[in-house]
Amino acid sequence: MNRLILSILLYAVLFLSACGDDHLASESNNLQQFVYAVADGYTGDIVNNNDALGDLYLEQGQTVRFYAAYGLGKAIFTDETLQQYHGGCSWNIENDNFNLSSFRYTFSNSGDYTGSLETVDLYGDTLHNDFRVHVNTPNGITILFPYNGYNQAEPTSSQQIPLRWSVQGHDPWETSICQIFISNDPDSVWDHAVGNVDCNAEISLGGSLLGPIDPDSAAIITRDCSFTLYWGLKLLTQSASGRVYQNTSEIFHFSTKILNDSSTIKIPVVYSRFKSNAFLESNVYLISADGDTLEKHTSDEHAYTVTTKVKAQSRLKILVKESLRKEYTPESVMVDIPANTVQTLDTIFLTDKVAPQISPFLDTISPADSIQYLVYDDGSGINASRLNVLVDGDTIPSDFRSPTLLFRFKCRFSCKVEILGEDNARNPLPQMHWFIENKSSYYTITGPYSGGIF
Repeated sequence: MNRLILSILLYAVLFLSACGDDHLASESNNLQQFVYAVADGYTGDIVNNNDALGDLYLEQGQTVRFYAAYGLGKAIFTDETLQQYHGGCSWNIENDNFNLSSFRYTFSNSGDYTGSLETVDLYGDTLHNDFRVHVNTPNGITILFPYNGYNQAEPTSSQQIPLRWSVQGHDPWETSICQIFISNDPDSVWDHAVGNVDCNAEISLGGSLLGPIDPDSAAIITRDCSFTLYWGLKLLTQSASGRVYQNTSEIFHFSTKILNDSSTIKIPVVYSRFKSNAFLESNVYLISADGDTLEKHTSDEHAYTVTTKVKAQSRLKILVKESLRKEYTPESVMVDIPANTVQTLDTIFLTDKVAPQISPFLDTISPADSIQYLVYDDGSGINASRLNVLVDGDTIPSDFRSPTLLFRFKCRFSCKVEILGEDNARNPLPQMHWFIENKSSYYTITGPYSGGIF
């Protein structure tokens, strides 16, 4: 009896509301409930521009705003228009509870989340909606074998070299394929696709490593020399939402072993932060464990690679020295050379660790002349863009014409001068200052004195 009376009252309320607001008129008086989720900050029409939520696919760390929506017939609202027809709502997302019609939620961790929205209408009936949120794990792909620098690949046509990798971040709602790329040129690896494979498959690269990859393979005599191949992987992942992700591995290289008794060693050398036009004379020495110099290689480039054949041996010393630019520190490494191999060493970096020097060209000058300082660096070179002249704390214009720094200003009595700067290796000029004294018909420069202006 009570339920009948409540139904009659609700019908009367709905009828009166419909009379007062035509857009609520509908064929049904049953309250409906929907869940909507949009990106945080979304300002568009939530109901008409979005679908009611069933499954939601997000990125890790993404924030969305959830809305409880209610409808009578075909009219659906996310505001308080139909609030009088229910007694409030209750949300649950992975044991987090909310009683707001709208709220922000950040999914900080990857994984599957379950959620629900419940509302009790005026009849005392519970409206219930379940939804799921799938938060993607960041994808990645890593090469396992051949590891970078592997040098025991067989050069014969009967070889079988396994290709192994690991995939990170694959979620149950995603499908993936892996693409293999191989080239004899490290700069064109991604232009040479070998094929697409199942990411979980165990693949081997069989047959000759030369023919299909190197068009000049006939000129390579595998007994006397080695050749190097560069390879990488692309991971293509598609989510159930339709979004496609692409990830690439690092480019690794591996080499075939030589069938005679010699081995090949590759020695990359780079002058760190060298930006000068000065001449270089770089010397690479190969020194045996007994102290005998086996080979010497010379280059005038700031980045180069020495490739040479050596006999198998232990504790071969590689010494790199710069003869002309004295501020570059010699570097050396010790390596073991197995037989029938090709080794590419880690890059040897020559580093300038010495601060540049500065001094006035003259200590007595005419007030009409420019003041000249000599800025000297015997390494990476002076970084002209970082040179600044300060007079009594204020920066003044200057002009650097290596190795001379020129500037001029009027000094009435005594002026304090500091010159700030660094070389291309980021070694700063010494913290010093000078005093320029006005002697009426000429200027004198005294110093340097330790310490900067500030």
